[in-house]
Amino acid sequence: MKNETRGGCVTASDAENEVEANAPVIKDEEIIDGLKKWLDRKDITFLEWLREDPAWRTMECPPSEETDRIKGELERYKVDIAKLRKRLAPDQPETDQGFSSIIELLERAVKVIDENAALKTEVERLEGLVENMKMDFQRSLEKVPDEKSALIMKEIELKELESRLKAKAAELEMTGPLRDAKAPKDIEREIFERYTREMQTKEEKWRQREQELRANVERLEKDLAKALVDLKVKEEQLKLGNLSSGNAVAEIDKKLMELQSKEKESLLMKVQLENLKAEMIVREEEVNRLREAINKKEEEMARREEEIQYKEKVIAAERLKLEEAKKEVLGISQVELKKKLEDLGNEIKAKEEELRNKEKWLAAKAEEIRQREAGIIEDDLKARQKELVVELQQAKAKTGNNRLDDLLYGGIPLGSNIMVHGPPFQGKETMVNVFMADGLKKGVPVLWVITDKTPKDIRDEMRYVISGYEEYEARGLVKYIDCYSRSMGDETQDPYTIYVEEPTDHDKISEMVEVVCKEFKERAKYYRMAFRSVSTLIAYSDPSAAFKFLSPLCGRRKRDQAVSMYLVEKGMHGEQEIQMLGSIMDGMFDFKVEQMKTYFSVQGIADVQSRAYIRYTATKHSLNIGSFALDHIR
Repeated sequence: MKNETRGGCVTASDAENEVEANAPVIKDEEIIDGLKKWLDRKDITFLEWLREDPAWRTMECPPSEETDRIKGELERYKVDIAKLRKRLAPDQPETDQGFSSIIELLERAVKVIDENAALKTEVERLEGLVENMKMDFQRSLEKVPDEKSALIMKEIELKELESRLKAKAAELEMTGPLRDAKAPKDIEREIFERYTREMQTKEEKWRQREQELRANVERLEKDLAKALVDLKVKEEQLKLGNLSSGNAVAEIDKKLMELQSKEKESLLMKVQLENLKAEMIVREEEVNRLREAINKKEEEMARREEEIQYKEKVIAAERLKLEEAKKEVLGISQVELKKKLEDLGNEIKAKEEELRNKEKWLAAKAEEIRQREAGIIEDDLKARQKELVVELQQAKAKTGNNRLDDLLYGGIPLGSNIMVHGPPFQGKETMVNVFMADGLKKGVPVLWVITDKTPKDIRDEMRYVISGYEEYEARGLVKYIDCYSRSMGDETQDPYTIYVEEPTDHDKISEMVEVVCKEFKERAKYYRMAFRSVSTLIAYSDPSAAFKFLSPLCGRRKRDQAVSMYLVEKGMHGEQEIQMLGSIMDGMFDFKVEQMKTYFSVQGIADVQSRAYIRYTATKHSLNIGSFALDHIR
């Protein structure tokens, strides 16, 4: 096709030559941004958007809306010609006036046909121009990536479809809309929905492609790092190969020393980081405890204020009732007063019956909650069987405290007898309670030998460290040997307790322990035992008798692979007695208080990360252990 100009309109070839000579190079991003700008703006056409581009500013071509208008006029001319043909039908009478009208209509028809031919020529020229511009635009998109250029072409096709749709809508408006055809708005909405879906699909593909590229970049970076390391190793090997044997040995020793130094520094840094994290956790827990205490106090104050206000309202209401009653009593007879008293009595009975019904409802709800809790405990026991298997494989029992387990390299070895020595109410009882609760959560039976508390006291303490403790008792996982209640005159019967009349009856205690432990061995791989406390046992008899009783007891527990803890109160025994008890134990947790701060250390038991005294804080729920230094690496 030759390059022609009409009405000052420059064709695509002339514009391309001029752009190549004068216009700057347009980047892919600029082309895409410009096209998106055209797509986002509905008040301009494709040709007007091309004029905004620096490469097409010299072009003065009619917009696509003018083309649509010319097509519309062409359709209207077609309608006029159809009307003329209808009027020139053979059944119409031929009069002079009719003949002159026919001549006028024929002249008008010839004129309309000439205009129609001219408009068709103009439309064909414009369509060819648009095709040339599209081809030029496609050539300009060759530098754009395939995915982006495909999306741009898709959007251009969508705009062309919209333009054709508008022309078709105009044609339908002129020739009369068809009843069964869809409205232009519906078609536009369908096209827009399809365009939206295609855009979403393309965007999803781009995202996936971006993720793949990122993954490839990460993989290549890793490969590059590995290659750099390999290159460095090869360089070192080459360097060593060029050295003499003596120098090579010296260089290798130097490298080994540097490597060991760096490894030690990294381990120390890791330990310091863990210690700092532990200290941070301790501080956060202290802050949370203080915050909880403040919140509880505030809630208690608010509750007291509400109670006071409520009581004031009740008192005022009662005062009003009393005054009204006084006024009524003065004006009624004895019969009416008696009737009123009967009504009040009936009302009181109804209230009592209502309270009894509420108590029954509360009891039913409590039973429902207990059944739900039993189901939760059953699921928890099944879920923790894997942890029990791990304990048996490692032959170490977890303490229930992750920090303490880390200190002990995983826990306390099975078959260990541990003495827990420290002042009263400083956390050693909590350590034992948490240890026993951890076993119950995994289905490990526990035995309490108590000489200074009742089963109810133990039960109250365990509610702070484990929920549903009574359900574990009902499952037969908890047993008590009570050497305290009967000596205090308490005749209470507990279904899970074996009572011994006196704490000095060592033979009876030993016999009952063996009975319970035999039962536990039949249903579990191992069990846990807590002796509270050895100090009370020694106080009732003497150290040598207690030693004779505890020595075989500890030996049998070691044979059963049980883990036992024996509480000893600090300050009640001399150094010789502590040494004597320590001789039959496998280790000891020693607690102490210095300058209003609490510490504990691990003696014996097994390999530990530190033998030094470690600071801790204790609550009824748990022990919060601070940082500890790494004394040795195994």
